[in-house]
This record gives sequence, C-alpha cells and structure tokens, in this order.
Amino acid sequence: MTSIFAVVSREGRGAYSASKFGLDGLTAALGAEAARDGVLVNSLAPGFVDTDLTRKILGAAGIKKLVARIPIGRLARPAEIAALALWLCGPENTYASGQTFIIDGGFTRV
Repeated sequence: MTSIFAVVSREGRGAYSASKFGLDGLTAALGAEAARDGVLVNSLAPGFVDTDLTRKILGAAGIKKLVARIPIGRLARPAEIAALALWLCGPENTYASGQTFIIDGGFTRV
C-alpha cells in the first residue's frame, strides 16, 4: 500500500512523498526482479478515503472543499480500495506487475 503522494506532492509533504515515491520505484524494481519466478509485484495508491481519521483530520468543511477537487465528486469508500487490492492479489490478475495502481476518483489527473 502506498498513496497518491507516490505520484503527486504538496507543500509540507517532502518526507512523506519521498517515502511514497520510493515505494513506487521499489514496486517497479521488484516487479522486474521477481517476474522470472512468476511473482507479480504491484502497489496500490489510494486517494482520499472516507474514514474516521479522514473526517477527524479534515472536518466537514475540509472534506467539502476536497471533494470539489475530485472529478468523481466524493471520497472513496474503503470497500472500493479493498476490491482493487483483492483483484491485484487474486487469481484474476495474471499479468499486471511492476505497477502502482492509483485509485483516487481522478484527483491526480486534474
């Protein structure tokens, strides 16, 4: 698990983003290294998820402001993140490897 801050950053997030950018690089390297052994390596980079912690940190006004910047117009539900994680780890994924999968409602693309 990583974060959207593996592909974008903001002021004041230098150390956090550096660690997440590093995970993105590690995912790519391990994906290449483990492929010959039939191991798929990916990371999952969620955007903003509707959790108690998100609500506590941002508050109602902060969430409203943030949601206005997400093209889908809402926070992710935890089950949506879990569904992608299950697919990545499940038998249906037979070829995706070395990738960081961003699931953020389009936030990093605008």
